[in-house]
Amino acid sequence: MSSVPVFSVVVPFYNEAENLPRLIREVDGMLRVLDKTGEIILVNDGSTDTFAQPPASPAFAIRWLQLSQNSGQSAAMYYGMQAAQGEFVILMDADLQNDPMDAPKLWRKLRDEGLDLVTGVRVKRNDVFIRRLSSSIANAVRGALLQDHTSDTGCTLKVLRREAAKRLPGWNGMHRFIPALVLSAGYKIGEMPVEHRARHAGVSKVAGGKRAVRATIDLLGMLWLSRRQFKGRLLEEKR
Repeated sequence: MSSVPVFSVVVPFYNEAENLPRLIREVDGMLRVLDKTGEIILVNDGSTDTFAQPPASPAFAIRWLQLSQNSGQSAAMYYGMQAAQGEFVILMDADLQNDPMDAPKLWRKLRDEGLDLVTGVRVKRNDVFIRRLSSSIANAVRGALLQDHTSDTGCTLKVLRREAAKRLPGWNGMHRFIPALVLSAGYKIGEMPVEHRARHAGVSKVAGGKRAVRATIDLLGMLWLSRRQFKGRLLEEKR
């Protein structure tokens, strides 16, 4: 096995002990389909449940990152991407609603079309109605303001080049705007439909009302940042 992996699978998690064994088995199968070297980076975002760390799979190395306290999905995802050694970074949730077997399709689109990021679009959501509705509204508002032309920025399943992943900032809410951030940095993005499964075990850790308020604040911050970067590029062109 090469010392430098081709793929780094980054999975932030919080209290997902029941899902981790199956997740690791499915990622193992996905990397075998790709027939490339890989690593899985499991980022424990201050979990309070207990779980046994399984032995490394013969298909890839398992790396565990531990945050001292619950810091949120953006922080866990950021530290995982910063630790990634692979040429390509695969992001996915630990609740198994993302199907790891969709990742090879995203990667092939990225490779064949010369893209830097491909994000999944959950065509048939396996969520309660109110969550689907709030997500649809959020996507429409975000798309109108940021003009990143991404249908489903809330889908965690993404494949991106390590160079683009390393450019992402570590601020709270970053995970909601990865396509817009990658696009604003001058990279090329794409999307394609993916499966969205029912949660395997456990319950969602996201509170609806609190999530909506936080997302609105993050959107305003992202809007300010994108306009500031756009003005900066215009000034550079005039020089």
